[in-house]
Amino acid sequence: MKIDNINGPGKDIIKNAYDRTNDARAESFHRILEQARKEKDDKRLREACEEMEAIFVNMMLKRMRDTVSRGGLIPESAGEEMFRSMLDEELARKVSDGRGIGIAEMLYKQLSQNQEE
Repeated sequence: MKIDNINGPGKDIIKNAYDRTNDARAESFHRILEQARKEKDDKRLREACEEMEAIFVNMMLKRMRDTVSRGGLIPESAGEEMFRSMLDEELARKVSDGRGIGIAEMLYKQLSQNQEE
């Protein structure tokens, strides 16, 4: 019995679950941001900005991968697609750690100025 190729209806279920996870991350960012504003917590505000940068980088990586033509000798499975999306998510987190690409720092500066007012 071969179960490694998840195509057909199962593929949509996996994709929908992954999309809901991304939506939950965006909700988490919003919740952390609101809590940081209420408590005037700079550490939480910075974490929220880094999370937003990670979400942005993940979306950018996904769109970049969408531009590459698919196909070749070995057919692609839903498992491979899910692994690639998880890899992109982890890469986005690693890129956002430390200095990142600068979006988190710009967001933090802007939002912290708004907190002071």
